[in-house]
Amino acid sequence: MKTLTTTEALFDSILASSLCRIDGPEIDLLGTIRELCFTIRDEEETDWNLGEGFEFDLASFLVGAFWSLTEWHGGQASETYATLCSIGEIFSPGMTSGPEGTSEQSAFDLVSDYISDK
Repeated sequence: MKTLTTTEALFDSILASSLCRIDGPEIDLLGTIRELCFTIRDEEETDWNLGEGFEFDLASFLVGAFWSLTEWHGGQASETYATLCSIGEIFSPGMTSGPEGTSEQSAFDLVSDYISDK
Protein backbone atom coordinates (compact mmCIF):
# COMPACT_ATOMS: atom_id res chain seq x y z
CA MET A 1 0.00 0.00 0.00
CA LYS A 2 1.63 3.22 -1.17
CA THR A 3 0.48 6.34 0.64
CA LEU A 4 1.10 10.01 0.08
CA THR A 5 1.35 10.81 3.79
CA THR A 6 4.75 11.00 5.43
CA THR A 7 5.89 9.20 8.55
CA GLU A 8 6.64 12.56 10.14
CA ALA A 9 3.15 13.95 9.44
CA LEU A 10 1.44 10.82 10.77
CA PHE A 11 3.53 10.70 13.93
CA ASP A 12 3.06 14.43 14.45
CA SER A 13 -0.71 13.89 14.29
CA ILE A 14 -0.41 11.32 17.08
CA LEU A 15 1.75 13.62 19.21
CA ALA A 16 -0.71 16.51 18.72
CA SER A 17 -3.81 14.40 19.43
CA SER A 18 -5.80 13.85 22.61
CA LEU A 19 -3.62 10.79 23.19
CA CYS A 20 -0.74 13.07 24.18
CA ARG A 21 -2.36 16.46 24.84
CA ILE A 22 -5.31 17.50 26.98
CA ASP A 23 -6.41 19.99 24.34
CA GLY A 24 -5.57 17.77 21.35
CA PRO A 25 -8.17 16.62 18.84
CA GLU A 26 -9.62 13.11 18.94
CA ILE A 27 -7.84 10.71 16.62
CA ASP A 28 -8.51 7.33 15.08
CA LEU A 29 -5.43 6.00 16.83
CA LEU A 30 -5.60 2.45 15.54
CA GLY A 31 -6.14 3.55 11.95
CA THR A 32 -3.35 6.11 12.22
CA ILE A 33 -0.94 3.52 13.64
CA ARG A 34 -1.75 1.15 10.76
CA GLU A 35 -1.20 3.90 8.20
CA LEU A 36 2.04 4.86 9.96
CA CYS A 37 3.27 1.26 9.77
CA PHE A 38 2.38 0.97 6.06
CA THR A 39 4.24 4.22 5.38
CA ILE A 40 7.32 3.09 7.33
CA ARG A 41 7.28 -0.28 5.56
CA ASP A 42 7.24 1.42 2.15
CA GLU A 43 9.90 4.07 2.74
CA GLU A 44 13.58 3.55 2.06
CA GLU A 45 14.83 4.95 5.38
CA THR A 46 12.98 5.83 8.59
CA ASP A 47 13.95 8.49 11.10
CA TRP A 48 13.26 6.55 14.30
CA ASN A 49 14.12 9.63 16.38
CA LEU A 50 11.05 11.59 15.28
CA GLY A 51 9.44 13.03 18.41
CA GLU A 52 12.72 13.16 20.29
CA GLY A 53 12.28 15.61 23.14
CA PHE A 54 8.67 14.53 23.70
CA GLU A 55 7.58 11.79 26.08
CA PHE A 56 8.60 9.19 23.48
CA ASP A 57 10.10 9.02 20.02
CA LEU A 58 8.76 7.04 17.06
CA ALA A 59 10.62 3.84 17.94
CA SER A 60 9.54 3.87 21.60
CA PHE A 61 5.96 4.66 20.63
CA LEU A 62 5.69 1.67 18.31
CA VAL A 63 7.26 -0.69 20.85
CA GLY A 64 4.96 0.53 23.62
CA ALA A 65 1.92 0.34 21.32
CA PHE A 66 2.90 -3.20 20.28
CA TRP A 67 2.99 -4.43 23.87
CA SER A 68 -0.23 -2.63 24.74
CA LEU A 69 -2.03 -4.21 21.80
CA THR A 70 -0.80 -7.69 22.77
CA GLU A 71 -2.75 -7.26 25.99
CA TRP A 72 -5.82 -5.49 24.60
CA HIS A 73 -6.57 -7.05 21.21
CA GLY A 74 -10.03 -8.50 20.83
CA GLY A 75 -9.14 -11.57 18.77
CA GLN A 76 -8.08 -12.08 15.19
CA ALA A 77 -11.12 -10.33 13.70
CA SER A 78 -10.63 -7.15 15.76
CA GLU A 79 -9.24 -3.77 14.73
CA THR A 80 -6.77 -3.96 17.60
CA TYR A 81 -5.37 -7.25 16.26
CA ALA A 82 -5.07 -5.80 12.75
CA THR A 83 -3.10 -2.89 14.23
CA LEU A 84 -0.89 -5.28 16.22
CA CYS A 85 -0.14 -7.19 13.00
CA SER A 86 0.75 -3.95 11.20
CA ILE A 87 3.29 -3.11 13.89
CA GLY A 88 4.53 -6.69 13.73
CA GLU A 89 5.47 -6.15 10.09
CA ILE A 90 8.11 -3.59 11.13
CA PHE A 91 8.93 -4.60 14.74
CA SER A 92 9.96 -7.98 16.08
CA PRO A 93 10.01 -8.27 19.87
CA GLY A 94 12.71 -10.94 19.89
CA MET A 95 13.37 -12.08 23.45
CA THR A 96 11.80 -9.06 25.15
CA SER A 97 8.67 -9.45 27.22
CA GLY A 98 7.27 -5.94 27.51
CA PRO A 99 8.11 -2.27 27.36
CA GLU A 100 11.64 -1.41 28.46
CA GLY A 101 12.43 2.07 29.72
CA THR A 102 10.25 5.00 30.60
CA SER A 103 9.48 6.17 27.05
CA GLU A 104 8.23 2.75 25.93
CA GLN A 105 6.25 2.47 29.18
CA SER A 106 4.69 5.91 28.61
CA ALA A 107 3.55 4.89 25.14
CA PHE A 108 2.28 1.57 26.51
CA ASP A 109 0.25 3.35 29.21
CA LEU A 110 -1.23 5.95 26.83
CA VAL A 111 -2.26 3.39 24.22
CA SER A 112 -3.68 1.10 26.92
CA ASP A 113 -5.72 3.99 28.34
CA TYR A 114 -6.97 4.90 24.83
CA ILE A 115 -8.09 1.32 24.12
CA SER A 116 -9.68 0.77 27.53
CA ASP A 117 -11.73 3.98 27.11
CA LYS A 118 -13.18 2.80 23.78
